[in-house]
This record gives sequence, structure tokens and C-alpha cells, in this order.
Amino acid sequence: MRTLLVSLAALSAAIGTAEADTLAEAMTSAQESNPTLAAQRQRLRATREALPQALSAALPQVSLSASANAVDRDFEDPLAIDNGRSETWTSSANISQLLFGSGRVLASTRAARAQIAGATADFEGARQQLLLDVTAAYANVRQAQAVVAARTQNVANLQQLFEYAQAQFEAGVVTRTDEAQAQARFAQARTQLVQAQGQMAAAVEAYRRLVGRPPSDLQTPPAATGLPMDLESALATAVENSPTLIGAQADTRLADANVDSAAAQGRANITAEAGFSQGADFDDDLSESSSDSVGVRLSMPLFQGGAIRSRTRQARALRSAANLDLSATQRVVQETVTNAWTGLASARSAVQSAQEQVDAAALAYEGVRLEQETGLRSTVEVLDQVADLLTAQIALAQAERDLVVAERQMLAAVGTLDIPAGSGGLIEDNDQLRGR
Repeated sequence: MRTLLVSLAALSAAIGTAEADTLAEAMTSAQESNPTLAAQRQRLRATREALPQALSAALPQVSLSASANAVDRDFEDPLAIDNGRSETWTSSANISQLLFGSGRVLASTRAARAQIAGATADFEGARQQLLLDVTAAYANVRQAQAVVAARTQNVANLQQLFEYAQAQFEAGVVTRTDEAQAQARFAQARTQLVQAQGQMAAAVEAYRRLVGRPPSDLQTPPAATGLPMDLESALATAVENSPTLIGAQADTRLADANVDSAAAQGRANITAEAGFSQGADFDDDLSESSSDSVGVRLSMPLFQGGAIRSRTRQARALRSAANLDLSATQRVVQETVTNAWTGLASARSAVQSAQEQVDAAALAYEGVRLEQETGLRSTVEVLDQVADLLTAQIALAQAERDLVVAERQMLAAVGTLDIPAGSGGLIEDNDQLRGR
């Protein structure tokens, strides 16, 4: 137990003496170093390559090939002339250009753009979720510190009461029961302090996992800016900015493009082709020959066993499913925004009420202590008031934590959560979409 207390005390001292840190700095550090977000960024970059791949089908296709062969000939007829070994080479160049693809390229390009839009929305959603998680971790550490401070003060108060009860018992003013009650509360408070310190250590590690470094004297987070004025404006903002809703809309465009792509597989395809080939025998320069070819190829699938029609029906069913998913997502976003708005209003009221509770409990504690000294209050009454003060302090720490998170939860619900402007932590993304 002593070793645990020493280690937790050292952790608290290290946090309290380090350089001050702000919520904006924590968000910046997380956005720059969090491996989960970095992995999501790489997935986005991989998805962006779908667009040049789709556009490549409309560009010329050029290929070169060359070969060299050596042939040994053996004849069973002794009268046959055996020319022995022959060595030849050939080379060719071919170029083709799609002239008409029945909408294949257009459909694949639309699908690629929809994939990119969906991946971008997924990345933005992951980024905002990370910022929200960092906010919660930041607020959790501050709450844990406040709880440890409150329980430390509670231990000091109960220790004072226990020593006072001992003195009163030795003077014959109170009974052994009063002393035992004070001792029991004092022992319980020390146990709860150790538990609170353990919870603070867990909160610190959660913060380190998200931000990449331990917390350092976390400052009080400022009130969030850009919050909607009312529920109607919050819902309107979510329609325009919610990554979840934008991703669902991109899925519907992707499904629609897949229907056109599947249907185009059963239509005509016209390609212009040109080629040049040359070959000769290594031992005979006069054997060299070459040929040129130019033409147009028309391909039209006539019968594929019903596969093309089946894929088209499949794509149409998936398009209907994507539209239904969009409707479900709209309902989820509306629910999320409404709950976030309600939670924010509740958090604001809770902070005000908790602060009033702390002020009243502190005043009552001081009054009861003075009344105890004059014999108007019993030891149990003082102990109960100490417990009430502790409960109020912990409730205030919880309410302040909930308000910080509720404000950012509201911004995340409407899709506008970001690092505060002027913090210097915005990452410049130079990996722009090609072919946009």
C-alpha cells in the first residue's frame, strides 16, 4: 500500500509540475501523431488512386514486346539437308484507343469520384471522432485531478475530526463510539483517495494513448465556439457537414454508377488499333521483314449466359439498399443532433447547480464545525456534512467535465468539430485529388 501511494503521489507531482498544456495543443498533437488517424489517411490516399485508374481506360494504351529464339533442328532422314541451328528475333509495338465504350468510362469515373467522396467523409469522421475522444480524455484527466484534490482535502478534514474526537474522548466529553466513527470515516477516506489516484493514473494512460504524450498541467478548456443557436440550425448544419451523412450520400452515388457500369458491359465497344512488327534471322540480314497494321475493332457481347443481366439486377438491388441506408442515416443523424442538443442544455444547467451545491455545502460544513466546538453538533453530524461537501465537489467535477465534452459532442454531431483557429495545429494536406 505504501509503495502504491508513493508511486501515485509521484505521478500527481509530475503532472502538476510539468509545462502547462491546453486542449487545442492536445488536439494538435493527436491529429499529427495518432497512428489510427494516420492509417485512415493512408486509406484515403489509396482510394484517391481509383480516379486515375478509371480515367486510364479512356487514354491510349501502348505496349512494346520483343523476343529472341534459338532453334536446333535434327532430321532422321540422312538425305535431308540439316541447316543446324537458327537464331531469330522479333519486335512489335501496338497502340489502341477506345473510341466508344457505351458509357463504361463515364460510369467508372463516377464510381471512383463517389468512392473518393465516401473515403474523404470517413477520414473526416475519424478525425472528428479522434478530436472528440481527445476532448473526453482531457476532461477525464482534469476531472480525476479534481476528484483526487477533493478526496485529499476530505482526508485532511477527517483526520482533523479524528484527532479532535480523540482529544474529546480523552477529556471525557464524547464516548468511544464517537471516536470510532471518526476513525472509520478517516480510514474509508484514505482508501477512496487511493482508488481515486488509481483512476487518475488510468485517465492519464488513456490520454497518452490518444495524444502521444502524458498530460502536463492541463488548463481549463475555454467554451467551445461555433455552437448552433437552436436545434433547427443544428439540424440544418448537420445536413451540410455531417461526415456520416455525406458518406451515405456518396454511397448512393456509387451504387448508381455501379448500375450504369454493369449495364454497359452488355453494350458495344469500339477501339482503334495500330501496330508495327519486325523480325529477322541473326545470321541473315536479308531475312529482315516488317509489317504495319491499322484497324478498328468492334466487340459486342451476344450471349453471356445471363451474367450481365444478373449483375445489373444485383447492382439495382444494391442501389435501392443504399438509398434506404441513406434514409436510415438521416434519421440517425437527426437523433444524434437532438440528443447532443439536449445533453448540452442539461450539462449547462448541471454546472450551475453543482456550483451552488458546493458553495452551500462548504458554508454548512464551516457552520457545523463551529457548532460542534460549542457542543451544539455531534460528531456524526459533522461527519455527515463532510460527506455532503465531498459529494458536492465530486458532482461539480463531473458536471464541468460533462459540459466540456457536451459542447464538443454538439460540434461533432453537426460535423464542425475542429481544432480551434489560431492554435497552429491545422495540418496542411497537399495530397490533392488528381483529375478532380
